[in-house]
Parts: sequence; C-alpha cells; structure tokens
Amino acid sequence: MTTATVWLFIFVAAYWAYCIFWGIKGARSAKTASDYFIAGRQIPIWVFVLAATATSFSGWTFMGHPGLVYRDGFQYAYASFYTVTIPFTGVIFLKRQWIIGKRFGFVTPGEMFADYYGSEAIRILTVIVAMIFSVPYLGVQLRASGFLFNVLTDGMLGVEAGMWMLSIVVIIYVASGGLRAVAYVDTLQCLLLAFGIAVIGVITLNAVGGWAALQDGIAKLTSPDINPA
Repeated sequence: MTTATVWLFIFVAAYWAYCIFWGIKGARSAKTASDYFIAGRQIPIWVFVLAATATSFSGWTFMGHPGLVYRDGFQYAYASFYTVTIPFTGVIFLKRQWIIGKRFGFVTPGEMFADYYGSEAIRILTVIVAMIFSVPYLGVQLRASGFLFNVLTDGMLGVEAGMWMLSIVVIIYVASGGLRAVAYVDTLQCLLLAFGIAVIGVITLNAVGGWAALQDGIAKLTSPDINPA
C-alpha cells in the first residue's frame, strides 16, 4: 500500500466520521416529522446555498463532464452553465412553497399538491415521479464513487466494494439524521469541491505550461483530421 493510498483512507475515514456525527446529531434533534424531513424549517440560508450547490455538482463534475469535454471539445465545458436553472427555479418557486408549507404545516410537496387538488392520487404521483428521477441519479453517483475509489487505490479496492461501502455510510447518516444531516454534510462537500477544483486547476495549468499551452493542446485534440489526398 502506497503512502498516497494510506492518506486517502485516512481522509475518507475522517470524512465518513463527520457524516456519521451529523447522522447522530440529526437523530437526537429530530423530535417531529418536520424536524426530520425539513430540519424544522431552520436551515440557515448559507447552508442551503452550499448544500444545493454540492447536490448540483456531483459525480459528473469530476468524471463524466471532463470526459465529454475531451471527446466533444472545449466548447462542451459551457454545458455546465445549465445548472443556472436550479437557483432560477428556486427564486421563482421556493419562497412561495416555504411560506405555504409553514402556514399550513406541509412537510412534502406531495402533501401540498394533494391538499390543493383534493386528490391523494396526486400525492402518490409526486412520489413516483421523484423516485423515477432520484433513484437512477443516486445509482450513478454511487457507481462513480466506487469507480473513483478503484482508480485512487490503484485497483486495491474494487468498484463494487467502494460503492457498497459508501452506500452504507449514506444510508446510515441520511436515514438517521434526516435533512439536517444531509444539509450539513453537503455543506462540507461543497467546500471540499470548490477547494479541489481550485487546486486541480492550478496543478493542471502548471503541469501543461500555462493557459496558452492548455488552449493549444485542446485545439490539437479537437482539430478535424484532414486528408490531403
């Protein structure tokens, strides 16, 4: 086992300990369904912003997106701006939803829709739609994490092993701590994500010889093959 792998396991163990800590803390503070599912409507705005950002940028940020940029060209990097739709949607809907939920005691969007339309079928449909989109998305993230473990440990830890280890930790802190645990874990994830992107950017630019050299290299990768014949 290399020194880098040892430090990787130390960092991951510390991070997982942080996750379990918030799972326990969230479980102790959750006295009602509102406390568990929406953290008693007491999530600070800065925590919400960081947590929502971390949720938006996940496994695809470090694995899927760079691969597509390599395959389709540097111009594909602008696809990341699609995430602007997330805060834009929040500006339009979230404040109104928060006010209505607080006034009438709604905990989930399904409750709000069912009460407004007077139909329990709407509540069930909301849950089904959420599961259709959330379950595959979660599966992709866990698979990406397992693959990353495999690469960073030079194959010592298999993809499935890494994926299941992470799945167990996620289940523990999410199921026990509710939204409060998720929000504060995601806050740390956002800070680590921003720090990691900045560090990787500096290292990459230094390794290739600067921004101009990076642009030239990308241009060569994406230039079409021309057959003079």
